Amino acid sequence: MAMDSNFERLEQEVNRLVEVLNRLRQENADLKGQIGELEQKNQQAQSEIERLQQVEEAYREANQNREEVKGRIENLLQQIDGLEM
Repeated sequence: MAMDSNFERLEQEVNRLVEVLNRLRQENADLKGQIGELEQKNQQAQSEIERLQQVEEAYREANQNREEVKGRIENLLQQIDGLEM
């Protein structure tokens, strides 16, 4: 009887370990899926950051050009004001 009892306990432990192993494998697969999703989102965010940096640079250049044109126009207006009529 004692041997049957020990064998049953061993079977129960092995079954429990198999269940734990299966659960851990599933959790591992789920986590790998989450990692893949997060890596994709991270790559999208990096692409968006690069695009925004390009937009920011274009804005800076346009603003600089606007300031240059403004200065040239002000210079022309001063020249016009300086003419005697």
